[in-house]
Amino acid sequence: MSSALVVAGRGTGLSTFLGLLYTAEVRLGSERADEFRFHVDRESIRRLEGIYGELGDGRFPESEVDWGRHPLTFLFGFKRHGLRRVLPRGATPDLEFRPLRVEIGGLPTEEVAELAGRDAVLDGATRRLLASHVVLPIVDASTIPARAGGRDHRLSLEDHALARSLSVVVDFVAAERDRRARRLYPLFVLTKCDRLDGAAAARLDSPPGVPGSWTAEERAAFGARLLRELLPETDRALGEARLRRVEVAVPLWFFSEVGTEGPNGSRIRRRWKSPVGGWEPDYPFEEYRSLLDRIGDIAYRLPDEIAA
Repeated sequence: MSSALVVAGRGTGLSTFLGLLYTAEVRLGSERADEFRFHVDRESIRRLEGIYGELGDGRFPESEVDWGRHPLTFLFGFKRHGLRRVLPRGATPDLEFRPLRVEIGGLPTEEVAELAGRDAVLDGATRRLLASHVVLPIVDASTIPARAGGRDHRLSLEDHALARSLSVVVDFVAAERDRRARRLYPLFVLTKCDRLDGAAAARLDSPPGVPGSWTAEERAAFGARLLRELLPETDRALGEARLRRVEVAVPLWFFSEVGTEGPNGSRIRRRWKSPVGGWEPDYPFEEYRSLLDRIGDIAYRLPDEIAA
């Protein structure tokens, strides 16, 4: 079973991110049933439906989910593009799907550091998450300061906590006996992009337009500048992972926000979902679709004994 670990500080939009990820899965399951399918276990679906309902009603989730104690598990099915095999006579197209169990769990950054060196007493689920080959650090865009040379205190704390969290994950990945398994794929998610100050965006030489219109090169360059200038500890932690013979992929960046309305943006704006109908939050669906596709692509690249 593959696993992906979300590391996020409290107040960075973790529950909203989770709800939007689930919203995207529901939509993909309807629009791309021939390419993407998912299943959620009973305990997870109960909590996810609560968040999903709040977002659908235009409300932000009231409280953070305790991912550390109750990891959420999804069962993904991705069709393997470009790898069509010859099917037996009479076989159904469903055999082209490779069941891929991906456990997506989250741990608050302030708790991850406390788990360092305690692998002998950790339960199997927590140990598996800490050894994830895919890590999704959440960065709050509203903490990015506008002035050059300035650094928001919350962002400094966030940077320190993310760096410590990544170091713990690197410890577990570096301990893999199979050198092919010593891989780390960082997929950064910048939340609350609608609250990114214009001067802050200019400071980072942000490309024009919304992130969804940026080229892959522009996204990578923006993320590299953000890491280098505002998250130096996190950037250094990734560099140190390479020194420990962990193969670290070039970080990819995904951008999340929700449209708001009402007094002080207190409510989430909703939109009509086409072509399947129904209402959904106003959010960048394509960003989440790309994120899910990327997780599937990575899982297929891992050696079978790791992803199994």
